[in-house]
Amino acid sequence: MRMAWKALLAVCGLGLGCLGPGGPLNAADNRYAPAITVNQGVITHYDIDQRALLLGAMGATGDLRAQAIEQLTEDRLKIQAGKALDIELPDGAVQQGLEEFATNRGLTMDNVNEVLVARKIDRQTMDDFVEAGIMWREVVVNRFRARATPTDADLDRALELAATSPREMVTLGEIALPFAERGEPETIAFADNLYRDLSRGASFADAARTHSRSTTAENGGVMAEIPLTQMPPAIRSQILLLRPGQVTRPMPIGGGLAILKLISSRQAAPEPVQADDPAVRDALRQRLFGERINSFGQGYLQELLSDALIVTR
Repeated sequence: MRMAWKALLAVCGLGLGCLGPGGPLNAADNRYAPAITVNQGVITHYDIDQRALLLGAMGATGDLRAQAIEQLTEDRLKIQAGKALDIELPDGAVQQGLEEFATNRGLTMDNVNEVLVARKIDRQTMDDFVEAGIMWREVVVNRFRARATPTDADLDRALELAATSPREMVTLGEIALPFAERGEPETIAFADNLYRDLSRGASFADAARTHSRSTTAENGGVMAEIPLTQMPPAIRSQILLLRPGQVTRPMPIGGGLAILKLISSRQAAPEPVQADDPAVRDALRQRLFGERINSFGQGYLQELLSDALIVTR
């Protein structure tokens, strides 16, 4: 007598194992089975696979699965911390966060969606990533706003330091690969293969002249020198990980992907600062507040991790 589907699903939902042709499925064989629990929060094998794909799409390098597990563990704690403070995100907050994510990378939401589809990443994976970031921002601002807000004296000291601190200038090479030329999946596969070749010593300049569709292609991909602080935050964070001669993994840009190479970096003279300009002081106040909030947040996250009950299934 066949078991009704609802009964079968109930058994699976109780964690008693689902019967397949060879008997009960091993948890490792079930993509949606819990892989890790963080307090009462569950991380499935599917969650880990999807986050690793997302990290790869954002240009991360190294052990993407290990990074995915670390990020997801922290994300569960961030969401739990928000619930403990009764924080509820307003309607549209995640969509606004997605648009901010795209803008910081010089992309549109259409560009982001194209990459998600091409790399077989669920939109929910992206939404969860952004939601955790927004929730955490609300948590740390709620807890540390007063301590993180800079005073006028703090601004004066920071402006004095800026007037004497050299600027970090970088020269980069670029290979721009538009989706329109090969199609999205083919461009992603091509970019991944090209990245591997470049990482093994292939000529970046030759590859730029042959494959890049940027105006810098004829010059071997070399771009004009730029202050590091003027680059979008997401790209800047990747460049900071490089030594001269190293390249980034393919990163999303408007309508395609790009591979960047750090050619050189140098210290330049400080840029003149208008210490009495209200706009300058407001921008500095926001930057200092953000830096302090991030610092407090990192410390608080470490506290949550040390107190958490984390079980690998």
